[in-house]
Amino acid sequence: MRHRTRLTCAALAIGHAFAATSVLAQSKFGCSGLEANRELPAIEGKGGIFYRINADIRMNHPFSQTIVNNMAELSRALESRGTTLIFAPIPTKSVSMPDHLPDEARLYGFDLNVANAVHDDVLKRLTDAGVLTADIRRALLAADPGQLPFFNSDFHWSAYGANLGAAAIADVIKAQPIYDSLPVTRFETEPVAEETAFSGMRRILQTRCTDTLPEPVSMTWDTQPVSDESGLDIGLDIGLSDNDAAGLDIFGEATDAIPIALVGTSFSDSPINNFPNWIAQHASLEVVNFSITGGNQYGAITSYLTSTEFQDAPPAFLVWENPIYNNLAQYGDQPLRELIAAAANNCPAERAITMAKDGMSATADVSGLGASDTLFLDTDGSAALEVDYTFAAANGGARIKSLRRGERLRRTGRFYMPMTGLWPDGAQQVRINLSAPFGPDARLYICNPLPHQEEKS
Repeated sequence: MRHRTRLTCAALAIGHAFAATSVLAQSKFGCSGLEANRELPAIEGKGGIFYRINADIRMNHPFSQTIVNNMAELSRALESRGTTLIFAPIPTKSVSMPDHLPDEARLYGFDLNVANAVHDDVLKRLTDAGVLTADIRRALLAADPGQLPFFNSDFHWSAYGANLGAAAIADVIKAQPIYDSLPVTRFETEPVAEETAFSGMRRILQTRCTDTLPEPVSMTWDTQPVSDESGLDIGLDIGLSDNDAAGLDIFGEATDAIPIALVGTSFSDSPINNFPNWIAQHASLEVVNFSITGGNQYGAITSYLTSTEFQDAPPAFLVWENPIYNNLAQYGDQPLRELIAAAANNCPAERAITMAKDGMSATADVSGLGASDTLFLDTDGSAALEVDYTFAAANGGARIKSLRRGERLRRTGRFYMPMTGLWPDGAQQVRINLSAPFGPDARLYICNPLPHQEEKS
């Protein structure tokens, strides 16, 4: 009996060895155990294209009707300031490059038809609600044979893919009535040289592969405005990084409205893909890029809409790029409610505040306010990234609501806190604590909802 057990164990060991050898043989780069990597589970597709299991192979992207409604509110709030919102969800790598998916994807329940239907459903519901969207998935699927819109071993798009996506966004922009009234600038783009982008994904994958994985190499491009016959430039600098701007504060005191403001993630912020400049070329309009790498869903757009630059001179178009797998409901409705209030900036009434001696907290009377109201705190230049609001009810109850800005976000010193999630009768008082001192002339305002918001409340 023991002899049979030993034979069985030996057979199993041999079977596992053959299985491991089979996996290595199927991998173009000698990769194994990619799916078991806790840091970044992945699978290797055809032609050495790698897909993240938790993001690229995902089919369900939470996009509730509440989020759709709030996106529509944001679009209308921006419209009240003369700004047209264009939401540009970046599709997953799987629906953008389906021909490279391995058969193994089916083991994770992936169905391309379902994935496409889910993506299209998000766009349709937003469109039906009045939110302009750009169908980047359709644009990437039109890639020329042999051209990859995404890098082999990274989840970001190449300059080629960014160009396709930018063209889709520009088509939406040029279809809007306001476009004909904007100052058109013609841009030309010339190739510069191939460059290699840093890829954290490739670094993680490489630890489970014996051969060197392909690096994210892309042609880089230089986009410049075309001069007229007089030799004068017809446009302004576009897509400036912090270094290129030589210290220029894009959240400063400039009051000239810009045609297109771009807010987004590393897809927009990466200098290697030329994305903002591709938009400028295809739309023939200046683009100023406010995107933030590592800002997640709301970092860039929150930094921009709460800035004095936006408040002083709203752009004609606001392009919001966001990967579709970034869940906009991850933090509840508070982030979008803050964006809606900041976009409309309908905050005429000021409430007196009593400042503490240490300059780190203040109190104010908030009686009479309801869930449709929002508190706008202008800290007068505080560098705070964290704000806690402790609301007190008439019966002595207390509730704390907080706003948190990531370290990568701009310190605009302006915070909008919706009065939701409190008691039916509202609160009587609020104590506001900052993580950095208030400025000398801090003020608190009450933002009123727009007329269409009042009708729904």
